[in-house]
Amino acid sequence: MKLAERIDRAIFWIARALAVLAASAIAVMAVLTVAAVIMRYGFGAPFRFTEELAGLMLVMAAFLAMPLVLVRHENIRVTLLSDHVPTPWRRGFWVLGQLVFLTFALIFFRDSLADAQFTQKLSLKSEVARLPLAPFVWAMVAAVGLLVVVAAWQALRPPPSKPGGAIH
Repeated sequence: MKLAERIDRAIFWIARALAVLAASAIAVMAVLTVAAVIMRYGFGAPFRFTEELAGLMLVMAAFLAMPLVLVRHENIRVTLLSDHVPTPWRRGFWVLGQLVFLTFALIFFRDSLADAQFTQKLSLKSEVARLPLAPFVWAMVAAVGLLVVVAAWQALRPPPSKPGGAIH
């Protein structure tokens, strides 16, 4: 097996593990919602943390699922022009698109890393339930960091023959 294929496989498995965590966060949201409804209407004692925890889980699920979407080429791509040019030009459009995404991801990573460090330093908590925010912010930073790695790696690889999420 070539080194590039091993790197592709390692990135895929890491992205898949994060997607499992994303799915777990969604499952926790579902269980939490059912439990909150039972507590509110069955016992008249609602949880005070339901909305905040569900919101944090939703954000975490969205960010943790993104790397797998990018790895599998299922993100939305506008290929109106690149689908109608010769192969060398198509490669150029592919690299340009990856560089645009990479630039965005690097800026987001830099800023979210600073936010995570600030959140942890001050031990910030949610407003009502006083849930610690650092684990959720660090999960976002990790996911965006992987997006940076995936976008950079994909720029070096051949463009996909048929992206799963392309808009034609």
